[in-house]
Amino acid sequence: MRILVTGRAIPQQPDRCTGQQLVQGFKEAGHEAYFFGCFYGQATNFIGSKECQSMDKWDLVVVTEMNDGMPGYEPLFEYYKLKDVPRLYWDFDISYNEAFAWQRAGSLRYDGYLVGNKLYIEKFAEKFRKPALHLPYACSPTIHRRKPEIKKEHVLGFVGNVTPERASLLKDIRTIQGAFGEALIDETNKLFTMIHINQNACKGLVPGRPWETAGCGTCLLMDLASYQDFAEFLPSWLRGTAVTEFNNAHDIHAYTSNVYDNQATWLKYGEDLMRYMHAEHSYKNRAEAILQWAAEKGILTKTS
Repeated sequence: MRILVTGRAIPQQPDRCTGQQLVQGFKEAGHEAYFFGCFYGQATNFIGSKECQSMDKWDLVVVTEMNDGMPGYEPLFEYYKLKDVPRLYWDFDISYNEAFAWQRAGSLRYDGYLVGNKLYIEKFAEKFRKPALHLPYACSPTIHRRKPEIKKEHVLGFVGNVTPERASLLKDIRTIQGAFGEALIDETNKLFTMIHINQNACKGLVPGRPWETAGCGTCLLMDLASYQDFAEFLPSWLRGTAVTEFNNAHDIHAYTSNVYDNQATWLKYGEDLMRYMHAEHSYKNRAEAILQWAAEKGILTKTS
């Protein structure tokens, strides 16, 4: 199949946005796939235009949407070669900007909806009267992987923006901000365990960071709500070991001591978690799930 994926490219890592990783997943699944989109904060700076316009026929379009309020891809579908092509809409998380998200999701005719937030799957299906599939983020084994040459230096760390809510819990925990691309992979590889503190707006969603962290072979210590959302994607033998919950600052510091005294065990947990993620939750897995579901729902008449 020939598949077009649209999305927002990331200036600091121009080949690694979710849409581009999905393109790679389709390729690994044996399909011809291309990315078209602009950069965050650069609404007129598009990549993939040449490839998009040079193709004679498309079999599927997947529109990915982060709900950031930037101008979208509606003009793209005035292009005659895409007018009658089956199209799917993947909303990573509607709760970031719900009013805008519903407006964007309904601005074009879509044949089905891929929904990252499990609390909104039925709402999409009811609102647009089209099939909806729960499709969370994933990891890319060629990007999110263990680097044996990097020694794990820190028992516990946090990567991301330190909000007041997070700062009150992290205290003396190592925090890393402003790391992108391979630098982010390197920093993640230095950690035995990454702490994950979700934002209230993300209830029902597992953001990208836990999938990517797990893909790097780094264990996860998650707040209770985040753990409950993520645990449903894990087998029982990884829950409570490679991925664990915490309730308060005391739990965090107790966990730190536990890892420090049992580093070999946590290394094995991380390796087991990485292998499971690469096998079951890669973007190749997501690409295959999309095509199988679209065929079952009659959106696609062929998947090869």
